[in-house]
Amino acid sequence: MGGLATAARIKSSLPSTTEVLILEKNGREQLGGRCGSFNVTVGNGTFRHERGPSLLLLKEEYERLFEDCGKRPPTTKNDNVHDANSSRSSSSKTAAEAYGLQMKQCIPAYQVVFDDGDTISVGFPRSKCSQGLSIEDIKQIQILEQESIMKLNKLEPSGFDKWTEYLNTCAAFLDCGLPNFIEERLDVSTLPAFMVEALKDGAKRWPLQPHSTMLDSLFDSPKLKAMASFQDLYVGLEPYKNDQQLGGGVLRKTAPAVFGLLAALELHPTNEKAGVFAPVGGFRQVAESMYQLCLDNAVKIKFDTSVTRITDDGVHFVSKGENEDDEGRGFLPADLIICNADIPFATETILSSASSLSNDGDKYDWNDKFDYSSGVIAFHWSFSQPLEALNTHNVFMSAKDSKAAVSSWSVLRDADTEGDTRSAKTPLKGQPFNFYVHRASYTDETAAPPGCDSIMVLVPCRGLVREPDLGLLPRDEAISKYKQQFDVDLINDVREAVIERLSVLEGFEFLHDNLLDEVIDTPGTYADYYNVGGGVPFGLSHGLGQLSLTRPGAEPKTHGNVLFVGASSRPGNGVPLVLIGAKLVAQKAIKKLQRI
Repeated sequence: MGGLATAARIKSSLPSTTEVLILEKNGREQLGGRCGSFNVTVGNGTFRHERGPSLLLLKEEYERLFEDCGKRPPTTKNDNVHDANSSRSSSSKTAAEAYGLQMKQCIPAYQVVFDDGDTISVGFPRSKCSQGLSIEDIKQIQILEQESIMKLNKLEPSGFDKWTEYLNTCAAFLDCGLPNFIEERLDVSTLPAFMVEALKDGAKRWPLQPHSTMLDSLFDSPKLKAMASFQDLYVGLEPYKNDQQLGGGVLRKTAPAVFGLLAALELHPTNEKAGVFAPVGGFRQVAESMYQLCLDNAVKIKFDTSVTRITDDGVHFVSKGENEDDEGRGFLPADLIICNADIPFATETILSSASSLSNDGDKYDWNDKFDYSSGVIAFHWSFSQPLEALNTHNVFMSAKDSKAAVSSWSVLRDADTEGDTRSAKTPLKGQPFNFYVHRASYTDETAAPPGCDSIMVLVPCRGLVREPDLGLLPRDEAISKYKQQFDVDLINDVREAVIERLSVLEGFEFLHDNLLDEVIDTPGTYADYYNVGGGVPFGLSHGLGQLSLTRPGAEPKTHGNVLFVGASSRPGNGVPLVLIGAKLVAQKAIKKLQRI
C-alpha cells in the first residue's frame, strides 16, 4: 500500500514526462501486499477472507489520498431516493467512492468476549443517525448501548463513568499525538489539553509510564483493564509493566500509556477522528481502488517481479514468466528508488553490502537486532451456517483475574524457543490467551454465500527464529525450512484451543460439524508472501526505542538514491500510518527529483 500511495502522489505532482514504475513481487491477484483478500470456492459458493488488515481506521487518510491524486469527478448517489424509515439522504460521492472505495462504519466497533462467557460491546458513536442506518437499526444500537453501560457498571461501581473518563484522556493523547508525532507537523493548540490529562490526579496518567500503571489508577476490574488495552497488540506491545526492565519495559516491549490513543481512535463516541470502518468488498477493494488511482495517473506496474539488488544506478530484478519455471533477470536504471519492502528484510538482503557482490537470485533473511511485533497464526474458516453470535470485530480475552490477564499476553510470544523451535513446549488449550475474530458478513453480505459464513481468527504467536545460514540458500529453500518452525502439532493445539474458547458463545458448540474449508497462515506464510522480517505481519514494534524519531527513517545512510516507506518505517504500522508515511516520503521524493 505504501508503494501504491507514494507512486500516485509522486506521479500526480510532477510533469507528465516523469516515469514512475512499480515492481511488485506478487501477481495481480495479490495486489496491495498484506492489504488484500482472497477467495475460497466450496461447491457453488464463494467465501472471501482477509489475509491482512480487517478493520479500517482514520478514514480521512484514505479519503485524502483520493482527493489529492484522483482524476475522477465525484457523482451523485441516491438521487431521487427517499425512505421514510431511513436516515439516508441524497449526497455526492466522495473522491474515494468515485474509485469504488466505500467505507462502512461498524457500530458497535467491537464485541469483547471473555473466557468465562461474559460479552460486552464497545464503540458507539454519537453520530449514528448520519451513518445511513434505518430507524430500526438505530433503535437496536441504542438498546445494545444501554446494555453495554449496564455491563460496565456491573464490572465495577461507576464502571461506565470510569470508562468514559479513560476515553477522554486517550482522546487528548490522540489529538496531540496524531499531528505532532505521527504526521510530523506542529500543532501547539492540542498541547494544553494533552498536558491537563497527563498531569491529572498527580500525573497518574503520565503518557510515558507503562500502560498498566495508568490503568491500575483508573480501574479495579481486570476485565475493564483488558478492554482498555487490547489495542496495544496492534503496535506489537503488551500493556503490563515489566519490573525486570528499565522504565517498566516501555523502551522495548511494554506499551507506554500514550498508546491509549488507539482506544480513543476506535472507541471514542464524539472525537471526529474516531471510528472503526469496514471497506465494502474487503481490503482487496482498497488495493484495487488505489491501483485504479495509479493507472489514472499513468503509473506503470510490473507484476511477478522481485528486486534482488538495489544499486546507486537502479535495481536488479528477477521476473517470472508465463510458465512457473520461466525466469527472467534484468536491470532497470532509476534516478530514485522507493523501497516498500520491509526494512529489516531489505537492509539484510537487497540493500546489504553482501548483495552487491552477486546477483544470483532471490534470498530471504532479515536483521534480527530490532524489536518485533508478535507473529500471527491465522485460521480462515468457511462455514455452512451463519455465526450470528459474532460481530464484525470480536476480541476474545482472558481476564478472570489479574494473573490470568498478565499471562494471556505471553503464552505464545514468550514461549521457550531454545533448542527445538518447531513445537510448542506447553499446550495452549486451557491456558489464558487473547485472540481476534473477524466476521466480514456482519457488515458486508458479499463476504459469504447466503446462509453461510466466513471468519478469520488471529492468534498472536512468536515470530520466526532467525537461522543465519538459511540466508545463504535460494529463497524457496530457506522459506521451506522456516515454515517447519510451525509444525502440524503446534497448529492443531492452537486450533483446538481457539475452538474451545469460541464454544462459550451460543451456537458454537458444534463448529467442527459445519466447517467447510480451512486455510492456515503462519509467520512462515507471511515471510513467503511478503518478505516481512521474522514473518511478522505487523512489522517492527513501537516501544519508545523504536517510536517516532527512534524508528527507522525514510533515508538510509548507505544509499542516497533510496527512500523507505512502509510499516517498519516512520511513522509506524497499520494502513493509515503507512498512508501518512507515503505522503511524507512522496514530498521528499518530489524535492529530490526536482533537483535532478
